Formats: sequence, structure tokens, C-alpha cells
Amino acid sequence: VSLMSNLSDNERTAWLSRHSLFRVLPAGALKGLGHELRERRYAKGETIYSELERPRSLWMVRKGRVRLLRYSSSGRAFALRVVTGGDLFCIPSIMNPCPYPCRAVADTETTLVVLAAIVFHQLIERFPALACEALKLVCQHCCQAHAMCSATQERVEQRILACLVQLQESFGTTFPFSRQEIAELVGTSRETANRVLLKLEQTGAIVLAFRRLTIHDPARLRSWLERPS
Repeated sequence: VSLMSNLSDNERTAWLSRHSLFRVLPAGALKGLGHELRERRYAKGETIYSELERPRSLWMVRKGRVRLLRYSSSGRAFALRVVTGGDLFCIPSIMNPCPYPCRAVADTETTLVVLAAIVFHQLIERFPALACEALKLVCQHCCQAHAMCSATQERVEQRILACLVQLQESFGTTFPFSRQEIAELVGTSRETANRVLLKLEQTGAIVLAFRRLTIHDPARLRSWLERPS
């Protein structure tokens, strides 16, 4: 654990202000908050926290990628969310406070910026605007969870189309996900996901490679996704 020592005060402040959550803080508070931040580095596949642990920190991704996972009773992984650079995660558990409902795993070599939960609580008590922004984020995560629950009732083909469209919005037309990871994101087996992805590749809409997928025709994917079942 280390302070973001490779950044100046101004750079730490600028990094924080890029996020809508902290942008509402006055300049003095934002600068002071920069001194509370710590960095932690994780190897690919390393667990950041596990289910039912009590949250002590708010996590923000500086570099890399994190998956939030649940496991079924049979041991199959189901990815709730993929978190990338600049995003923060676990805010509902910090706000409540309650145990983590999932496991966070580094998908790549990852650098996280950590803010102690007690510092965050002190800030939201002092600055109502920050509390409002935090509430917006909690509501967004709740809406995403409801949408995910609804999506489980869709055919697997529709779930994979929706997943690809969402990944394109976050990563562009080429993204570094394996077929296993896509299967986990939609809650199906690797074999089923592979079958659907190969069918999409045969149409020319996507191209599959080792741990990489390229969307050649985003408009066609969207049209298939929006087409009535």
C-alpha cells in the first residue's frame, strides 16, 4: 500500500475531479482528499475481496480491469459487472454499510486507488452534494441489478447480443475478453456461449480470436438485439 506518490497534488486533484462523484467537492476538500488516497496493486486473478467480508474501503480502478463475481451452488461463476479504469465499485456496501454481496477479482494486472470507508463517511456528512452523487450511483447500480435479473429470462442469444453491445460501449469495437468470460457475464456455459458466438462470426458481424473479440458490424448487432423475439 502506498500513497499515489508518483502524482503531484495537482495531478491527484485532477484525477479525482474527473469522476462525477468527487467533482462536486470544493477545491480545498478535493485537495485534502488527494492525501487520503492509497494505491494497491494486484496480480491477474488475485482476489481483492470476498463475499460476506465487511467493507473498509471504497475502491477505484486506476489501471486494469476488475470483475465482480458470484458463484452458483454448482460452482459456476457469474459476473455481475466489469469495472475498468476510472470506475469505482462497492459503493452500495459502503453506503449501507453491509457485507460485500460478491467477490472482486483482478482480470488483469490492476492498480486500485483506495479510500478508507471512515473518510468517505465523514465527507458525505460534511458535503450534501457528495451524498447526493453517491445516492445516484447506488441507484444506478440497483437499476443495473434489476435489469440483469430481467435479462436472465431472455434467450441466451439475446443476452449475448446485449453483452456485446454493452462491452462495445465500454471498450470500443475490439475488447480483450475470452469466451469463458463472456459466458460468465451472461450466466451460461462456455459451450453455449461458444456456439452462439461462432454463429455470429459466420454472419460476419464479429471476429473471434484468442482472448479477443472484434465487432465488425455494430449496427447489425443492435438491430438483432432490438428485434422482437
